Amino acid sequence: GAVAQLAEEKLHEIGNRKVATDFNPKSKIQNLKSADFSSLSPDEHPACVHYLITNGAPTDQDYNSVNLTLSRYVITRGCDRTQVESLAERMAQASDHHPTSKITVDAKLRNFQGAYASARRNPQDYQWSCSYIRASQELVRCGGCTGYACPFWQWEKPDCDNEAARRAERELLAYILCHPEAGMQEALGIDLPAEGFIATCQSVAGEKTPLYLHQLIWEALVTLETAGRELIPSLILAQLEQSSDGKSALPTSVINQAAAYLDELLQMSPCSWDTFVEHLTRVRDTGLRLLAKEQATTATELLGDRLQPVTETLETLINESQNLQRRSASQTLPMVTYSQDLIHDLFGQPQTAIPTPAHWLNHALNGGLHPGRLYVIGAPPGSGKTTWCAWCADEAAKARTPVLYVSFEMGKQQLWVSALSRLAGLNSGLIESKQWDDPDYCNAQWLKQQVAQAIRAYDQQIAEHLTILEAGPEVTTAHLKGVIAQVRRTANLNKNAPVLVVVDYLQLMCCGDEKLDSGANEVLRVSRVATGLKQLARDTNTAVVAISDINKAAYQEALRTGMLDMSALRDSFKIAHAADCIMLLQTGKAQRGNDQPRDQVDLLEERYAGNHLKLRQLQDVRTRFPLNERAKATYARLSLLKNRGGMTAEPMFVYEKAYHRFIPVDLDLGGDNEFEDL
Repeated sequence: GAVAQLAEEKLHEIGNRKVATDFNPKSKIQNLKSADFSSLSPDEHPACVHYLITNGAPTDQDYNSVNLTLSRYVITRGCDRTQVESLAERMAQASDHHPTSKITVDAKLRNFQGAYASARRNPQDYQWSCSYIRASQELVRCGGCTGYACPFWQWEKPDCDNEAARRAERELLAYILCHPEAGMQEALGIDLPAEGFIATCQSVAGEKTPLYLHQLIWEALVTLETAGRELIPSLILAQLEQSSDGKSALPTSVINQAAAYLDELLQMSPCSWDTFVEHLTRVRDTGLRLLAKEQATTATELLGDRLQPVTETLETLINESQNLQRRSASQTLPMVTYSQDLIHDLFGQPQTAIPTPAHWLNHALNGGLHPGRLYVIGAPPGSGKTTWCAWCADEAAKARTPVLYVSFEMGKQQLWVSALSRLAGLNSGLIESKQWDDPDYCNAQWLKQQVAQAIRAYDQQIAEHLTILEAGPEVTTAHLKGVIAQVRRTANLNKNAPVLVVVDYLQLMCCGDEKLDSGANEVLRVSRVATGLKQLARDTNTAVVAISDINKAAYQEALRTGMLDMSALRDSFKIAHAADCIMLLQTGKAQRGNDQPRDQVDLLEERYAGNHLKLRQLQDVRTRFPLNERAKATYARLSLLKNRGGMTAEPMFVYEKAYHRFIPVDLDLGGDNEFEDL
């Protein structure tokens, strides 16, 4: 009796435990807000249902599953038979493209009627849930679900009154409106999710639902950018006014509020590039976390629904998880992802290097200036740095390569006169002084004709492909991204077409960080600019040539010995690391004490004193390339001290200072034929 009593008690305990631990996934689901559609008029529907009846069933979902989703909606809302048939017919008519649906509209309707009749028998098991809509990535991606901005969103909403989030989103959008090309390129590059814009703006009078204006503006920007249209307020507002089917998406009061808000954003001073990137990271992280939380809740809800096929649910969850993981690591993919594109570029595309006017320099650079690389040229004051870069820019433009010349010192007029002097072989002083107007100048008519011919040559050969940007403190690398995109658009070129960018000069450029730009730490600012220019070259696929000043000690050493090395670059540490190629230009003479001044040929003759072949070649230079005193000519050499993937070398030139031009010297001193691995 005692044993039987004990067994009975144990059986009762096991039975109670079974009841307590019976599988009930829904017991762990967060409390979902039940859907209440009573605020809608009979002809109004949530954005997701509106998508189904206008765009049809999403192709990444089985048509029968979408029929059940629509059935859940009409059952939960309590639609009458006429409304149900109308919605089903509209979805069927819009789903002619669906791969798993019946062919005719009538057949699709019969399919729906079967699903609806089955669901009506157990309405408590077929209540509406956002999970069934969110299971379609196609619908979500195409804007069919507005997420937590929807008044019928069932899950917990983010902290919309978060002031830090509001400020970050506001500054992010203001930056994009000020620098649309650079801002959108960066934002789209990291796959910025719209769900990351969580801050609400104050709603207009009479509106009860919160207004996620930042999210709406971002989605409008993405649509315009994808369509290749300008990101200007008028087009943004037009986009806000339209939904996918061309019907009004927002009331006039909200559009007016959006217009005023866009004006506010445009009047803001844009934040720095680094701050913008921080805001992007914050918004992206917020969006991905919200998507992950929603995915976890959806998984629990779908797995708790025994009417939902478990294999279909698992497949949906796997696909969504993989998609979310891809978005969270969009920039960290293995090289095999890019293999086909790299092979196509290597064997299927022509050489993209931009040739310089000097044969031996092109040889050392493996064909010329390569897109994606940063070239730094340094020289003592008055050595012709600007002239050398402007000469290369003119020649690239002649070859129909778009050139952006960013000048922090010289204006368009001054650079244009120098180019005319270069083309005509005239002293620029004659042009600047308008010597043809001097009644005592005997060659006035001839001079005027020469200048006119140079102007025609400039307009026909150079002007169409050369853009000169007179730069100030507002021009940063972020600003240049947008300008480069505009240069390509003006030339009707794709986003990867070769472009030459010249920055004259590096030390005068701002980095975009207000504290650094206005502070005394010039070394840190220049370091930021150097790394920014390298990033600019890589991000925009342009060849960037930046002029750099040299420090005072190196200048004094060059005057004395004619020797320069990479330490000569002012604030050189980061410049040396960021640059793919460092070139030092020397055109002056060196003089030790009371010794005779030595030009660049003399200095090279001293170096190669024991090499009779090279000495003979150097001595021939003076015969083959005599100096024109009228042009104030001197010999010059360009030392390639660092050249990733290429050779170090010292091409020679004749520098005609009065004519603002260089003449390449056909001389091969051999250089260092060992390819660097730096």
